[in-house]
Amino acid sequence: MSMRKGRYYERYQVEDVLTFFSGQLVSAKSPDGTRVFLQEITLNEPLPSGAKEILTNLENEHLAPILDVIEEKERIVLVHPPMGGEPLSLLVQPRRGMEPTQALSVFRRLLRTAINLSELPIPLYTTLDSRNIIIEGNRPFILFVSFEEFTKRQADEKWRFLLHFLLTGFRMESRPENPEGDRSIRELPDALKKLVILSMDPEKSMKDVLEVAEKTVLPKQPKKIVANKRVNTRVVVYSGIVAVVVVAGIFVGNQFTNTPAAAEEEKIAQDKLDQPGGVVSFKDVVFQRQKAIQEQLPPTLQGSFRVQGDLVQTGSKPFSLSLVSENVESDFGLRVDEEGRIVLFQYISGETTDLAKSEDEFQIEPDKEYFVEILYIPGEPFRVAVKDRETKEKWVSVGNVPMDSMFKVYLEGSQGTSFKSPGVAKVEDGDEAVAKWMENQPWMLQGGNGVILDGRIDLTSETRVNLDKSIDSFVFTRPKNYNEDPIRMRLDAVDGSRYEFWWSKDGQMELAKAGAKWFGSENEKLAGDFFGTNWAPDEETRITILNNPDEFGIEVEQGSRKVTMKTPTSSPITIENISIENESWIQLIDK
Repeated sequence: MSMRKGRYYERYQVEDVLTFFSGQLVSAKSPDGTRVFLQEITLNEPLPSGAKEILTNLENEHLAPILDVIEEKERIVLVHPPMGGEPLSLLVQPRRGMEPTQALSVFRRLLRTAINLSELPIPLYTTLDSRNIIIEGNRPFILFVSFEEFTKRQADEKWRFLLHFLLTGFRMESRPENPEGDRSIRELPDALKKLVILSMDPEKSMKDVLEVAEKTVLPKQPKKIVANKRVNTRVVVYSGIVAVVVVAGIFVGNQFTNTPAAAEEEKIAQDKLDQPGGVVSFKDVVFQRQKAIQEQLPPTLQGSFRVQGDLVQTGSKPFSLSLVSENVESDFGLRVDEEGRIVLFQYISGETTDLAKSEDEFQIEPDKEYFVEILYIPGEPFRVAVKDRETKEKWVSVGNVPMDSMFKVYLEGSQGTSFKSPGVAKVEDGDEAVAKWMENQPWMLQGGNGVILDGRIDLTSETRVNLDKSIDSFVFTRPKNYNEDPIRMRLDAVDGSRYEFWWSKDGQMELAKAGAKWFGSENEKLAGDFFGTNWAPDEETRITILNNPDEFGIEVEQGSRKVTMKTPTSSPITIENISIENESWIQLIDK
């Protein structure tokens, strides 16, 4: 074994060395006996300023953490903590491969990671060769990174064959002449076959493939019931460096049984729901075990529907209400975490994504009753509402558009949690249901979340709201110390033209006809004015849309201060939609 001495060689006791890709991986111990892995990366030129800080502060859930960076002549050494895991190259067996859902999830995560690393201020490169990846639990980790491309003569193409390897266990080094005719590809499920072939297309970039992979949804696979048993601890020897994987015993199951009585109950519930305006109510669901368990409401839901009930908890414990697809890997719902925060989530083909989360503005408190509702209309984002029965505050949030399917309702909780008066109902009039969800306020939440109370809505950061097209005036406030642009609005006309109102933090206001860009330089300025610098964010400010047959404009009023901007028009402008895209807290008031 040959090693160049340096500062890290003097600081650590070297135990084993693996030569790999961009340098060496060293198993070593620090003076206090802590085991670490040291990764050598050869440098052709010194690191740019700030590189060390970028590396040690990288926050990527699929990259081996970097504890320290040791800079030496012509190389750097990355210090990693020990990691338990199994090399992907040994985990995936030929002719067996991974379950399709897991394979697609691993593939998407690794492509995202590689793209994100390459887009850092100081780009990092990696290879998605299976030998450079370990799996810890269900989570893939990339081991080696570099400041240069791994293959000098051509771009690294290992990623193009990764999904095929995950599904089949066979390692390809080049694209088959006829991918569609290759037996190992031909026998894959249709959705994955198309994605594998697309991945191998040299004309498609990694971003192109990831975009398609993100939209790929797989058919639902039958869930396997695994008996409770012990699995022996396995020790995997990874080219001289030992990684220990402990696999705990797993028990999968639920608390409902398929008895004749249960089947009859489901039939009765289904018959009621299938009637016009069908509504079905159930007995209270009271969780009585310390360990979290699942309960299922009987009917199958399809089309537009509402699921609701009253949540009561004696303590802060996890709870979830899920709509689980019966035929595709696509679920969605809400959960309450141990801190009482509400989280919207969506599950697609092996991956669960958190879409929105309540923070300080609204949290579930022990011993209080909350009305919980999930509203689903095919082709639209799913909507969630949680209302405090005592204060009447209502937290509303909008998720993504789920794949249309047939759904079952699942509840999960533990001792101290009850879901009272649960029920499901068909939704006959979608517009009416959505208006009721928004408490019939003159605006509609399109993205993000907010809290509704007494004719007003408090919107948190990153929200989008549309105002009713009939509205011509509304009031808003901001936090007292707010120091950004007061407001930006977009007004869409029925003829396809778009107008923008921009009030900047320096007091300037502008009304423009939009060009190709959102608030961009191509806008045609129609009117402008100066409100002044004495605007008080926490005092009510009224915005009025002026739309007369021969003029169009915006009026801004706070206290005794009023500024009006108008532009003449040759014909009336009919506004179809008014929207506000917001990046920080704002309160809209219906008055």
